[in-house]
Amino acid sequence: MTRPRSTRPARAYATRTASDAVADALAHRGITDEVRAGRVLTEWAELVGPKIAQRTRPDGVTDRMLWVEVASSAWLHELNLLRPQLLHSLRERLGEPALFDELRFRLAGRTRREPVAPRPRRPEPPRRELPPPATGAARERIVREAGAVDDDELRELIARVRITYDR
Repeated sequence: MTRPRSTRPARAYATRTASDAVADALAHRGITDEVRAGRVLTEWAELVGPKIAQRTRPDGVTDRMLWVEVASSAWLHELNLLRPQLLHSLRERLGEPALFDELRFRLAGRTRREPVAPRPRRPEPPRRELPPPATGAARERIVREAGAVDDDELRELIARVRITYDR
């Protein structure tokens, strides 16, 4: 009786690095390029730098072309001028084999995705009014309770904070 062939990669008996083992496992599953393309999406800021990453977003790799959404037409024009340098830099940093042969830019908002520009900050919540500081008997009680602390500086700090914030 013959055993059915296993779908696992051949076992390696030699010592090898973890990165080699992971690369072999990805290659065996046939997802090496998908993982590398995902790296473009997740590491975009490191690959192109913060200035460009702030106004762009990679949209994916299709037909060996990397599509990048750009926030404005001015940036679109600027990046088209820098295309050869960017393409060379990206391909160099991502290594061989090349994932894409061409780099194309398009204005954000032409598709149904969210715009590239950073979202505006949320308005700060209104500040709560501080209660009036403790006075009279409440203040004396706080000073008396803080008197149990041996350290002079800490005792003063506790009393000052409680007089200001206790209700």
